[in-house]
Amino acid sequence: MSNKNIPNKKVHKRKSKTGLPPGTHIYTGKNLLDKPEIQVFSYGIEFCNMLTPDVDELLKMDFDHKTWINIEGLHDVELIRSVCDKFGIHHLYQEDILNVYQRPKVEEEDHYLFTTFKSLGWNDQQNEIELEQISMVLSGNTVITFQEKLGDHYDALRERLQTEKSIIREKTIDYLFYRILDITVDVYFDILEKMGDYLEIIENEVINQPANGILLEIQNNKKDIMQLRKNIYPMRDVMNKLANVEHPLINEKTKKYFKDVLDHTVQILENVETYRDINVSLKDVYLNALSHDMNKVMKILTIISTFFIPLTFIVGVYGMNFRYMPELEWVNGYYIIWGIMIAIVILLSIWFKRKGWF
Repeated sequence: MSNKNIPNKKVHKRKSKTGLPPGTHIYTGKNLLDKPEIQVFSYGIEFCNMLTPDVDELLKMDFDHKTWINIEGLHDVELIRSVCDKFGIHHLYQEDILNVYQRPKVEEEDHYLFTTFKSLGWNDQQNEIELEQISMVLSGNTVITFQEKLGDHYDALRERLQTEKSIIREKTIDYLFYRILDITVDVYFDILEKMGDYLEIIENEVINQPANGILLEIQNNKKDIMQLRKNIYPMRDVMNKLANVEHPLINEKTKKYFKDVLDHTVQILENVETYRDINVSLKDVYLNALSHDMNKVMKILTIISTFFIPLTFIVGVYGMNFRYMPELEWVNGYYIIWGIMIAIVILLSIWFKRKGWF
């Protein structure tokens, strides 16, 4: 993470759905692709076929083998509706897929499981967290993922699927469901590590030589921490439910993997809370440093004022325009007054020195 020239975070406004009936299909995001992309992995123990069908071809396919359908691009509402209808996904869940501001959750139905969560990434150019909603359906021997934009963190998973003797091929389809969630949480760890490095950079700046823009950096870092915290809390609830769910699509042997991801989310939450406290303390340290510097300036100004108060008084007295002032007739009066003022400055300097004021 770069700690220089950090811009203000953008405010993303959602499209309003106020007054619309439940299940209304409206894409609330801003990622409009030229054309949605569909990728299908059909696999078994001895094979893995990768296809890129169009919508019509996808709807005509038979899913006899374990299958992963990945759809990138949510702005094509009819595509999402058609695919969901083919697998019997309720229209309320279809609405959740298109609503990219949906809180992470998992829902159980008789013949499928539906979950939605946030995939996070770090934009080095904008110095901010990039957030993408991913919805996933486990139905029969098929996993369907709905992504908002092109590109994700699952390329390593695709490579393993196409590797011979891959454990993913040998396991049941719910294992693929678990692996997608596991990779998502692993990326949270990566972002958390970057935040930790960034906090160290800010801490060194605050302690050594605070820059003018350091407070903005601390504030922006607070927003990133809150963003991660906001999404990892419900993700913990999702993993907790999957680790204890009683559903025919979740194999009993797979639950221990979900429990492992649950442990990871708890660990991330603990670190996030620690980083949040550190970030708050850095702000306090910075403000205290500013206050200390201001106090030093005020101390110097006070000392200077103290020197000039008696000198100003003497000058003021002998600047009065009274006609009869005996000192005005003194031959050495000018030098005497100068001597008195210099003596006052010297005595005050000795006194301040003994007090340790400078």
